[in-house]
This record gives sequence, structure tokens and C-alpha cells, in this order.
Amino acid sequence: TEQYIKPVTLKAGRVSWALMRHPRGLQCDLFVTHAWQEGIFEFVDKVLCSWPNGARHAWCCMLANPQNEDISQLLQDPALSPFAKALEVSPRMLVVPNRKGSIYTRLWCAYEAFLAYQWDKVILTAAGPASSRILRALPLVLLLVGAGLAAGFWANIGHLGDLSPIFDFSLYPLLVVSLVGTRVNLRRACNLFGAIWAACYFGILCQLPSKHEFDNLWMEFQFRFSAASIAFFVLSEVDRVRFAISLEEAEELTRGCSGSIRDARCSSATDDARIRAEIEDCVEMVDHTIAVLVRAGVSTANLREAVDFGVDIEGFAYAGVAFCAFLLGSAVPIGGIDGLE
Repeated sequence: TEQYIKPVTLKAGRVSWALMRHPRGLQCDLFVTHAWQEGIFEFVDKVLCSWPNGARHAWCCMLANPQNEDISQLLQDPALSPFAKALEVSPRMLVVPNRKGSIYTRLWCAYEAFLAYQWDKVILTAAGPASSRILRALPLVLLLVGAGLAAGFWANIGHLGDLSPIFDFSLYPLLVVSLVGTRVNLRRACNLFGAIWAACYFGILCQLPSKHEFDNLWMEFQFRFSAASIAFFVLSEVDRVRFAISLEEAEELTRGCSGSIRDARCSSATDDARIRAEIEDCVEMVDHTIAVLVRAGVSTANLREAVDFGVDIEGFAYAGVAFCAFLLGSAVPIGGIDGLE
């Protein structure tokens, strides 16, 4: 702000960055809340990577408020502040965590959470880009798939014997842990071992000379199951990386935070008193709203109600693709393999 936004907008007549770019204004449909602790690159990466579908215009205080002016007069009544007015018309609020500390140690951010709860807004957690970390994770699992296929092709196994049930029943625990596990390193181990094991079994099936000793439907199931398992464990590495990022963002949302907005602080004693007077009766519900956001990556009225009924919403906003690929791969007909036409 000091190095770029304030000097540029000062030359433009002391207006806000938003009005400098769009003098007639824009209808915002996304409210961005942050703590002024993150660097600009961290902020931009997280906002752009988490931009909700259908959103067109975002409101963010550092861009929407005139940074060269004293806006304290606009904050005398928090409910009539620019923050409140922008959030009131925005259907969604995007929460931007940072590496230094929870945004909910700041009372104004807590107040915005209060308004989002009161007005039943969809609250989302912003997460940083995953592409570079995914690209670092995939080579090893793909290498293991290649090694497994090579080992299966060269295994020279004349018949399946007891290998088939061993494969089938050993894969199920790996699939389950990789799908629902919450320990990132354990999920990675399951993905790597499952990828090489499934690829090896698929290679064995391809070189097996006696496919006709089994029922064709049974053999087709084996091919489908092993191929779908390979796809699952490869894509599960992608899901694991994204899941790890979601855990990091959740940790950033709670870093240095007591767990209650009662302990949030404000640099202005006047603003502090006014905000606390307004949110005092709803502190527990706002704490609950934030807690759901931390656990699920999203907080809505329906999710909070589900939590009250005992539903586990851990990582709700994190949508994996591996299981869908597994189901799809298991349903695709196998053709062109000798003995299965």
C-alpha cells in the first residue's frame, strides 16, 4: 500500500484504487477480508486461485477505501461502515489467511465474520496455488507406475493362483486410507505403494498366457479394477497435495488465535468499544462460524446446522477427484485385450 497504491492514487486525486480504475463503480459480488499481514504476492495468489465461480467484482478494503484519506469518520458506526455496506450486498466472503497470524486476532475481521454470520453469507477460505507442488509430487508416483508395469510384464507368472485375492484384498485398505486419511504422510505412502502394486498386477494380467482359464467377466473385472486403481493412486497424489494445502490454510487461520473473538484486538479504542457492543450477544455463534470455516474450508448456515447434529464436515470444501476417477475407470469396458473380446 505504502509503496504503490498510495503514491499512484495520490496522483489520481486521492481517490481509492477502485474508483481510479472504475469511476462509476462496480457491483461487488465477493467481499475479501484479510489482516494486512500478508505480502502482496501471497495475497494475489490466494485470491486468484480461490476465485469463486460466477464472481465478477470483488471488494477489498485496501483497494476500495481511499488510502490517502482519513476514513475514521466513516467508521463511527460499524454497521454503516464501508466494510458493512460492501459485505451486505456480496453473497460470498473470501477469507485470506496469512503466514504470520490468524486474521481473527483483529477485531475488524471478527466483526466481518459477525456480519457474514448475521446475513447468512457463504464464507470461503482462500488457498494458495497447488500446481507447482503437484508437479513436484507426480514424477515419483508415475515412476513407480512405470516400474510396476515393467515388473509385471517381466514377472513370467503362468497363472494367477492365489495372487488375485491377495491383490484384491490388499488394495482395499490402501484405497480407504488414501481416500479418507487425515495424515498427509500416511496418505502419500499409501499412494506410492498402491500405485506400484496396482501397476505390477496390471502388467501381470497383460502378459498372462492363460486368460481363458478364468471366466471372461472375472478377468475383465481384474483388468478394470487394477487399471482404475492405478488412476486412483496417481490422482490421489493430486488430492493429497491439495488436502495438505487446505490443512496449512486452516492452521494459518488459527495461528496465534485463542479460539474466541473476545480476545481479538483493535488499534482504535473507540472502534473496539463500538464493535464489542454490537457483537457481544453473538460471540459464541461467531466463534462457531469461524470454527466451521477452519474445519471445512467453508462456512454456511446449513453446514453449521449439520455440525450441531454431529455431522463430520472436516475438509468439506476440499473436493477430491481420485475416487470419481476410480468409479469411472471401474465402469469403462475393457476391449482389445486378447482373450477378452
